[in-house]
Amino acid sequence: MVFMVDMDSSPRNPMLFDQGLSTPPTTPTTAWKENSKSQFSHGSVPASAMTPPSSPWLSKSSAPPSLITPTHETRRPSSQLSRSTTNEDLSQETSTPQCPFDFEILKNERGRDATFGSGAWSIVFKASTHPRTSTSLVTPPTSPTTSLPAVVAVKKPCRRDANAILRTEAQILSYLHTVPCSNKYVVPFYGTTGPDGSTLVLDAIPYSLEDHIRKYAYEAREELKSSLSTMHEPILGSVSQWLDLANSLVSGLAWLHNIACVVHGDVKPGNVLLRPRAGDSVGSGTQAIEGYEPVYADFSSSTRLDDDTITPNTLAAVTREYTAPELLSSKVLRDPNSCATTSSDVFSLAVTLLVAVTGELHVYGGSVFQRQLMATQGWLVLSHVRNGEQGSRVPMGGVVEKVLERAVLKDDLERVNALEWLEIVEQTKTKTKTTKKKHDFR
Repeated sequence: MVFMVDMDSSPRNPMLFDQGLSTPPTTPTTAWKENSKSQFSHGSVPASAMTPPSSPWLSKSSAPPSLITPTHETRRPSSQLSRSTTNEDLSQETSTPQCPFDFEILKNERGRDATFGSGAWSIVFKASTHPRTSTSLVTPPTSPTTSLPAVVAVKKPCRRDANAILRTEAQILSYLHTVPCSNKYVVPFYGTTGPDGSTLVLDAIPYSLEDHIRKYAYEAREELKSSLSTMHEPILGSVSQWLDLANSLVSGLAWLHNIACVVHGDVKPGNVLLRPRAGDSVGSGTQAIEGYEPVYADFSSSTRLDDDTITPNTLAAVTREYTAPELLSSKVLRDPNSCATTSSDVFSLAVTLLVAVTGELHVYGGSVFQRQLMATQGWLVLSHVRNGEQGSRVPMGGVVEKVLERAVLKDDLERVNALEWLEIVEQTKTKTKTTKKKHDFR
């Protein structure tokens, strides 16, 4: 199977924002309403285009990513949630670029440094850009920089032990941008700056899926005061629109796992940025979210499946409500070398998509303690949500349950992998469209 690549796609631009829940996220909290020739289809990877394994312990083939085909599927045992830390540097394969331009942190109305947000590991500052006076760079940028962005996000560590986390994130981002089609799925990255390379420069995308859900959840609550006609629909719109979003995000996850061989490690609405769709007018074509395309951001908890080197404590600041239950055991959380898996990524994305239906960013109801307790039994998330205030949006046996049920199974080895999941989403989309046409005909 050939993985189609759009060689004409211009690089887009990055950032990482997110708002805290009961547990501090690794990504900053939102301070805003914040050499293949074929063309790859816009927006998503068809499941038929990728055939590599979805298992956490992929070993990267010497063949190009478009031609990886497994001889068998391997699965990572649930007990193997950590890898040994070594002194090897990921940059052996991919060098981390130096940011090719200068920037200046902007000031807010109070004369203080303007920030986009802050999180467990970092603070993200808002900065303007200007050309670098010296033309010599230590390393070339990861992508062409024909024009300077007006505003960038400058992500700096906010504590000493965060330096290694951010350096590893920079290495992951540098690597990802060498993989075909990264511009469709990953927030772009300009490079690092500073003496130790722990300051990341990314383009500002001031709108996340979390912002979008919050906006539509408010509108849905207001609408329910006057009408009950939409109480069975996802808060983002119709079931069809939700399936488009699911297709786009699951496609991106399949690309991360099967083509890039990377585990994200912290999938949640705040780590999905909504980039204005270039060249498309609002309302044109089939779009996951009208006028926007989702991209993954914040790789501070990420690991490469083809490299045993990891930075310790990548699970130290995950948001529990979105974290797979097998990662929330005290044994795993106490192990500094524990890390996320492809299976836990699938679970986290399933919860993210569920929240896009209910509008409940905390996932569960109740106090912080109650929510965290329910998160440890995350395989019951559909049942918990169905019994909550927005349960009517997740009917038993409905489209949402059919798409998500195999992604939130208790046994991580039994969960659907990203590629299989993409097939489920695509098949459900087809069936839903067929059913709608028959209904409209009648």
